[in-house]
Amino acid sequence: MKILKLCLAFFVMQLFYVHQISAENLNAVRVIVNGEIITELDIQMRAYEAFRIAAQKYSKAGLESKKQEIIENALDELIDRKILVQEAEKLLIETPELEEQIEKSVDEFEKGAVDQVGSVYKYYELANKQGFNPLKKRTELRKDLLIEEIMRANVYRKIVVTPKAIKRYYQNHIDEFSMKGSTSFRHILIKRSSYDSDEEAKKIAEDLLNRLKNDEDFEALAKEYSRGPHAGRGGLWGFGEVKGFRKDLVAAISHLKKGELSHVIESSLGYHIFKIEEIVQATTLSFVKVQEEIRNTLFREKFVKVKKEYIKKLRKNVVIKRY
Repeated sequence: MKILKLCLAFFVMQLFYVHQISAENLNAVRVIVNGEIITELDIQMRAYEAFRIAAQKYSKAGLESKKQEIIENALDELIDRKILVQEAEKLLIETPELEEQIEKSVDEFEKGAVDQVGSVYKYYELANKQGFNPLKKRTELRKDLLIEEIMRANVYRKIVVTPKAIKRYYQNHIDEFSMKGSTSFRHILIKRSSYDSDEEAKKIAEDLLNRLKNDEDFEALAKEYSRGPHAGRGGLWGFGEVKGFRKDLVAAISHLKKGELSHVIESSLGYHIFKIEEIVQATTLSFVKVQEEIRNTLFREKFVKVKKEYIKKLRKNVVIKRY
């Protein structure tokens, strides 16, 4: 597993540097947004995390085919961020006290980080090991807080999730909140092919059923006599595994309760005996329990849409030059 992870990381780095080599240098200007520069390095640093995540989802060939898309998405994200920060900076002119609030929040964040590691020295030492610049981190955090301010004013406040919409979503997606019933059982299979005659196989199965009715251990008998696929673990079929069992046989024992034994059931393979281990009843989560989850889902969906519309509106007044 460790070797696989190392290979995966190496391939991600290869993709990362293939694009890097194509640029004249890391400081090459790729985009200018209202006079502010986005460099080749900026794009690569933004894309690297996306490459790492994609590497966990796609094969090597699939990841290679996604390379350009990831880079383009990273660039779009950087452009949008530039636009949002530039728009947010206007708030500082209109509301000077906001600057003080943001600086205070950044100070509190840094203090919390320092307190967590024990000292300023350890904080900077850790930053060096993890490869980030504390001063740059402070600048980016300030930008994040500025963006949050304009998001609150121009996006969050425009999002309304009504109780009626939440209820409608619950009714239209009831399957998402429902759990099907399931059963786990133990199974003994006496195969016809393992005995000289069908009568002998059937008698063995009936004798085993009588022994089980007299409280002999099902697991032990399954290990000794069963020729089913799970005989080695006492014939146990877990909840997830039952889906792969013959549906006609599962249907034949669907009426049994926990702990009950089946009769001897005949099939084309031979003779079967079942014992029900556990039963999980089908349930549907109530609206009260899931309404907050639904509200968050609807909010996220609307947030993506409203944010996209807001940035599209801002872009109309932005000069973007690509190189």
